Amino acid sequence: MPKLGRVSIIGAGPGPADLLTVRAVRLLRAAEVVLHDDLVSPDVLSLCSATAQVIRVGKRCGRLGYSQEQINCLMVHYGRQGFEVARLKSGDPAVFGRLGEELDALRQAGIEFEVVPGVTAVTAAAAAAELTLTDRRAASSLLVVTPHTARDAAPRQLFDLARTTVAVYMPGPDYGHTARELMQAGIDPSTPCAAVSGAGRRGQQIHTLALGDLEQAHEIPAPAVLIVGQVAGAAGHDKDSPSIAQECLCAVAARTCPAHPQL
Repeated sequence: MPKLGRVSIIGAGPGPADLLTVRAVRLLRAAEVVLHDDLVSPDVLSLCSATAQVIRVGKRCGRLGYSQEQINCLMVHYGRQGFEVARLKSGDPAVFGRLGEELDALRQAGIEFEVVPGVTAVTAAAAAAELTLTDRRAASSLLVVTPHTARDAAPRQLFDLARTTVAVYMPGPDYGHTARELMQAGIDPSTPCAAVSGAGRRGQQIHTLALGDLEQAHEIPAPAVLIVGQVAGAAGHDKDSPSIAQECLCAVAARTCPAHPQL
């Protein structure tokens, strides 16, 4: 059985190549296959190896393009063939980048992956406008939302706490106080949370629990960020969620990938 490859899901940032992380540049240069969104700039794509197979998989403004299932299919196919794959996404993959659907597909296929963060649109916009998003004199919170949802999702209000992810910087050391404030704001005590300590550093820790149980969190070292919302239920290890790409994965196994009919 051939050795499986690896998929690096890389945040390409807002456009300029010099806003990429050093890790992103290293992985992009080493990639044998690059699957990139439509908004990824030519500046960033110029860093790809001359021998890499570069495939544009994005779509914009309703124009016909690759479906998410087809993109998942391609990642799994090339990963199973043993290639080093770069899945290049504009901005940051974790912010409105359909990252969860792609991770589900890779986990279910048993493909090793890494997520490399990038500069997201809101921070790039703030830098361009020379303003701060969280000036302590004027703003104590930042809520990032989109009016768009999955096609099969029920209609909703723009500000629906049940469907909102809340990120709390410096939530400790009194996590119980933080939890009570969030519940008083209307967030249900059963809402999943992920307390991430030292994110991206050696010795990082990830603690998952319900908001109502946060008062028992006593050993989460700073610096930490608390992520509150239904997305925290996965916490990077949910193997049982239904795959959005199940039909496409079956197509790969049958060698009839709809995104790549020549396979």
